[in-house]
Amino acid sequence: MTGFSDADFDDGCVMDELQARSFFPYSGEDGDLFRKHGVAGWRVSVYGTYLVRIQKKTGRWKGRNHWTTTEQWEVDPEDDLPREQIQEFAAALDSLIEHGDLDQWGESPAAA
Repeated sequence: MTGFSDADFDDGCVMDELQARSFFPYSGEDGDLFRKHGVAGWRVSVYGTYLVRIQKKTGRWKGRNHWTTTEQWEVDPEDDLPREQIQEFAAALDSLIEHGDLDQWGESPAAA
């Protein structure tokens, strides 16, 4: 069986960008969820090829973690995210990895 780290994704797709930065999938209930060691309290939620969110854990509610979307890139579910949005997503991931937060990143045009 092939694992996520061994999968061969199209260059420049969301999954390729996550894989290139050593994010790993984990079980969750909101889309396909990914985390990275060393970036505690953050996750990436991917819905097909049309929606990706970077989320920060903001506490617990009724015994469950509460996640707040800090960045989001989305297009119509019939479409794929354009290369420009995937590049913005990759830049936000780099900032998150480097700084441990997205304060350095600022607001993306997609989230405005």
